[in-house]
Amino acid sequence: MIFLRKFTTLLGAGCLIAMIAITCAEVFMRYVFSRPVFGSSEMVQLLLGVLVFSGMFVVTRDRGHVNVSLFEPFLLRYFRRGYRSIFDVMTLLGVVAVAGILAWRTWDLTQYPETTIVLRLPMIWFLGGMTILAALAIIGAVAAMRDNKRETPPHSPQIDG
Repeated sequence: MIFLRKFTTLLGAGCLIAMIAITCAEVFMRYVFSRPVFGSSEMVQLLLGVLVFSGMFVVTRDRGHVNVSLFEPFLLRYFRRGYRSIFDVMTLLGVVAVAGILAWRTWDLTQYPETTIVLRLPMIWFLGGMTILAALAIIGAVAAMRDNKRETPPHSPQIDG
């Protein structure tokens, strides 16, 4: 698990640094030389997709997803154990659904290949990578469910009693 955490974190950090570098180069080239970087917005979009799914493993493993805490204080006070189970199961269902949709779309690209509009890069490589990263999030969700330490997620309100 430590290797997966480091790998996905470094991958996400690399994507973020590349996005920053491309955006800065784009602004510089556009305003100084009046020659924008060809395909820069497409590159940033693809890197953003990989960035989002590379962070999905760590967020799922740490139970750090954003949630709406409308009923959370009530559920934590009266149904603490049940709430944890519901939270874990819904997280697992969510990441399985996302990975399934991405896998379906990747399979579709094997039958009907597509490329990006500007740079003509094969979409299957990017979507396949995002599918693999989403599948790693399933592993993170299962590992979080198996964790004996069932503390309150870091974003949840702390209820005494």
